[in-house]
Amino acid sequence: MMRSIDLVDGIRLPTPLEMVSFLVILLLVYLIDTFLLKPWTSPLRHLEGPPRGYGMNGHSVEIMNLHGNTVHEWISTYGSTFLVRGPFGVHHRIFTLDPRALSHVLNNTQIYFKSPILRNLVRRYMKEGLIVAEGERHKVQRKVAQRLFSRNGLKGMSEIVEEKANQLRDIFHDLLSNPHLSTPYSPCSNKLPPGSREIDIYASASRCTFDIIGQVGIDHTFNSAGEWEGEGGRLFDKYERMQYPTNGLKFLMGLLWPCFEKVFPSENAKLVAQAMDPLEDLSKKIMNERQREIDEGKRELPSDNRDLLTLMLRCNMTKGLNPDQKLRDHEITGQLATFMFAGSDTTAGTIAMGLYQLAKHPYVQETLRAELSAYGDNLPYEQIDELPYLDAVVKEVLRINPSLPGTVRQAQRDDIIPLSQPLRLTSGKAVTELKIRKGQMIHVPIEHLHTSSHIWGADANSFDPSRFLGDRPEPSKTPMTSPSPSSAPTFASQWSDANGPEGLASAKPEMDLPFRTDTIPRKTSIPSSVPPGPGVWPNFMTFIDGPRRCVGYKLALMEIKIMFFKLIREFQVLPKDDQRVWRWNMMSTRPYVEGTLFEKGSSLPIIIRHLRGEEYEEGEKSNSNKVG
Repeated sequence: MMRSIDLVDGIRLPTPLEMVSFLVILLLVYLIDTFLLKPWTSPLRHLEGPPRGYGMNGHSVEIMNLHGNTVHEWISTYGSTFLVRGPFGVHHRIFTLDPRALSHVLNNTQIYFKSPILRNLVRRYMKEGLIVAEGERHKVQRKVAQRLFSRNGLKGMSEIVEEKANQLRDIFHDLLSNPHLSTPYSPCSNKLPPGSREIDIYASASRCTFDIIGQVGIDHTFNSAGEWEGEGGRLFDKYERMQYPTNGLKFLMGLLWPCFEKVFPSENAKLVAQAMDPLEDLSKKIMNERQREIDEGKRELPSDNRDLLTLMLRCNMTKGLNPDQKLRDHEITGQLATFMFAGSDTTAGTIAMGLYQLAKHPYVQETLRAELSAYGDNLPYEQIDELPYLDAVVKEVLRINPSLPGTVRQAQRDDIIPLSQPLRLTSGKAVTELKIRKGQMIHVPIEHLHTSSHIWGADANSFDPSRFLGDRPEPSKTPMTSPSPSSAPTFASQWSDANGPEGLASAKPEMDLPFRTDTIPRKTSIPSSVPPGPGVWPNFMTFIDGPRRCVGYKLALMEIKIMFFKLIREFQVLPKDDQRVWRWNMMSTRPYVEGTLFEKGSSLPIIIRHLRGEEYEEGEKSNSNKVG
C-alpha cells in the first residue's frame, strides 16, 4: 500500500493515487468545459453554418482548399456571414465577407490578434519581426519601417528593381540564344526550337525578389539570380528548401508547444535553422559593422532611405527617444527574416502567376505589349502608374491570385462586431451585430472575397483586366439565398452602400492618365463593378487593411510592374501543354506543377520565346554554315 510522505509541520506530499485522481479531475473539468459548456453557451451558437465539421480538422480543410467550390457554395447557401467550426466542432468561429464586420476586425488591432498557433508558425520563419509583433511593439516597429517607403525611398528602390529586372531580362536572352546554357531554373534542352526555352518563372522571379530585399533590407548584394553557385546562391537554395510542404506530429506539436520542438526538432525545424541561422548571423554581422560606422561618423543615413537596417539603427539613436520606443536587437535582425519572407515570396508568386495568366490569355498579353512598346526602354519611377492597361493587368492578377488566400484573427476580449445588413439567426431573430467571446476566431477569406460572384459578378473567376478600365458593362451579380430578412439589401449592395461608423473606405476614382496608343481601352475611373470595401489598392484585401496592412505594398507593386514591363516587351510567354498548375498555401500562395510538389517544391515552368524568334533561327543557320 502506497503511503504519503510526511514532511515537517504536518505537511505531506500527495500519494501517487491522489496525484492521478487530481489530474483525472482536471481533465474531466477541461473536457466538460470545452465540449459542453462553451459550445452550449457560445454567443455564435445561433448562427447558420455548414453541416459536419466535427472531425479533428473541423471545417479547416474545406476553407484552406484553394481549388474547391465548397466555400462558395456555403456563401450561396448561408449568406455573407455564417458559423464554421474549429477542431472537433466545438470551437465556434465566424466566417464573414461582410465589409463592415471585416473593417471592424482589421482596424481594432488592440482587440484582434493572430491566433497563437498562427503566430508560432509565422515566428518560425519570420523571427520577431513586424508581422509577428502585436500591440505596442508592432507600433514601434511599423513606425520605423514605414519611413523606408517614403516617395524618395521608393524612387531609390526603383533603381534597384530596374537593375535586377534588366539582369533577369539579359539572362533570359542568354538562355534563348544558347541552348547549351544551363541554370537552376532552366536546364539545357534541345526539345524546343531556337529562340524558345522552358524556364521556371517562379524560381527565377524568387531569386530576383530575394536579391532585391537583400539590398533594400540590409544593403547586401546576394546576386542569387546571376551567381547561383556563389554565397548568395547557396543561401537562396537553403532558403527555398525550408519552404517545402511539411506536416507530421512533430511539426504540429512544435506549433502548439514551441518548447517541445527545442527538445525534439522536426525535419522542417532543422531546414528552417539551416536557412535562417546564416541569414540571421549575416544580419547581426552587418548590424554590428553598421553601428560601428555610425558611431564613428563614417556612415550617414542615405537620403533615399534605401537601407532598412541603417534606418533602424539611426532611429534608435534619436536624442530623447523613450527607451520603450527603441527597437531591440532581436527585432532589428528579425526584420530581414520578415522582409525576406513577406516581401520576397509573395511578390515572386504574384509575378509568376501574372506571367502565367498572360501566357494563357494571348489577347491580354498582346494588348499589354502594345501599350508597353509605346514607351522607352526604361520605366521611370514617375511613370510607373501612368500605364492604364499595365495597371489593370496587375490589379486583375492581385484579385484573382492573391498572395495571401486568407488569415485568422482571435478576439482578446469579448466584443460586438457590427454588420452592414441584418442577419437572420436560427432562432428567427434578426440582428445587426454579433457578440463574440474572448478566444473565438474570425476567418478573413481574402481569396473568396476576390472571387465571389455575389461581389464581382458572374465572371468573377475569369481573368479580365478590362473590368478595371470602365469600358465594359457591369456583369450581373449572382443572386444569393440568405437567411437575412427579405427587406435587407443584397449581398452585392453591401459593398457599395456600407458607409457605417466604422469608416469604410469608399471607391476612389483614379486620375485620367495620358495614353499613347489608340488600340487599347482608355482608363477613366474605377468602374462600378469594383466594389468599395475594406482593403487597399483599390479596395483589395491582398495587402490586408487597417493598421496592419502591408507596409511595403508599394514596393511590391513597383516590382511587379517593372518586371512585367521589362519581360513582356522582349518576350512572348506561352503555357506548357503537358502540365497542370496548382497552388498551395504556406503563409503565402505558391504555384506548383501537379505531381511534383513534394519532390521539387514550388515551381511554374512556362515557355518563353523571343519576339524576334525568326532572327534566332537565321542566326543558328548562319552559325552552322560557318562551322561547316
